[in-house]
Amino acid sequence: MAVFKPSWMLYGATGYTGKLIAEQAKARGQNVILAGRDGNLLAPMAERLGVSYRAFDMSARDEIDKNLAGIRLVLNCAGPFSLTASTLAQACMRTGSHYLDIAGEVAEHRGLLRLDERAKESGVMLLPGVGFGILPSDCLALHLKQKLPQAVTLTLAFSAGASASHGTLATLIESLDQSGYVRRSGQLIPAEPASESRDVDFGPGKVQRAILFPWRADVLSAGLSTEIPHIQSYGAVPAVLRFVLKNRKLFESGGFLNGLLRRYAAGAPEGPKANDRAKRKSWLYGEVISEHGARARAVVEGPDPYDFTTIAALAAVERSLSGPVPDGFVTPAQLLGTAPLFNLPGVKLHDQVV
Repeated sequence: MAVFKPSWMLYGATGYTGKLIAEQAKARGQNVILAGRDGNLLAPMAERLGVSYRAFDMSARDEIDKNLAGIRLVLNCAGPFSLTASTLAQACMRTGSHYLDIAGEVAEHRGLLRLDERAKESGVMLLPGVGFGILPSDCLALHLKQKLPQAVTLTLAFSAGASASHGTLATLIESLDQSGYVRRSGQLIPAEPASESRDVDFGPGKVQRAILFPWRADVLSAGLSTEIPHIQSYGAVPAVLRFVLKNRKLFESGGFLNGLLRRYAAGAPEGPKANDRAKRKSWLYGEVISEHGARARAVVEGPDPYDFTTIAALAAVERSLSGPVPDGFVTPAQLLGTAPLFNLPGVKLHDQVV
């Protein structure tokens, strides 16, 4: 007898990451409905995959609600998430659909966290950050907390390759005018990008120079998942991004250099080709320290960040559809625990000897 699989919506399906997720969802037999703004792009893609689609944008509340009717869950892959996350999440609360996204920026996560009580009243889960951006670092933070329950300080870092895609650069440009954050004594406080740097031992990924990257939402999510009071996040990013971050004020909106950066981003590739992704890996580092100086460290080795996002997001979708989930704002580790570090294909956890 065939097993019923509830329908869910992939919004932003025609973007680079959306296409990867759509193809894998179909390959795994998921009952996915493609969605986005442009029906002319969605129609041929839906026909090729043999699935249905719905075309709508974020401008009309009634139109959004109509298209979410009967949808159990929405996975939002349409960045910049500053323009889509809150609007789509609020529509999900009106229609009773669980909301997931792959946003990795703290501003968008904070915006959804403010909707926590409303989501609980609506019986809806809000789960941001289910891609490479946050899910593996959040699960890594929980793993380290379990190894050292007395931890009071957590340092996270990521390494995602030597090039930046159009989407990565577009998100960076959106973030330039926003504050970054670190967690101090349980509170998020503003921090300047690239104001600190350090060498990070990514184990098999070798030692790399990383800069403070305080826009990443793992300072928020890991705080909720572990209750560790002091957290900061670093990134071993390409040279062009290091330069931009160290000179952030020069690239803020309205300036000549901002215009140059936007043109550079527009000319960047949408994303790597499949054979390039197959050759590339990603790395996440975590270290916790107790008040008495005890330490625990670990590294997550994974596939290319886009492939990591695909497998992580689908794991979160499948878990969310397979049984009861919490209402309100939820972090990846609160829903999934540390399981993704052990059961996602191509992902390896390396505990380091301290």
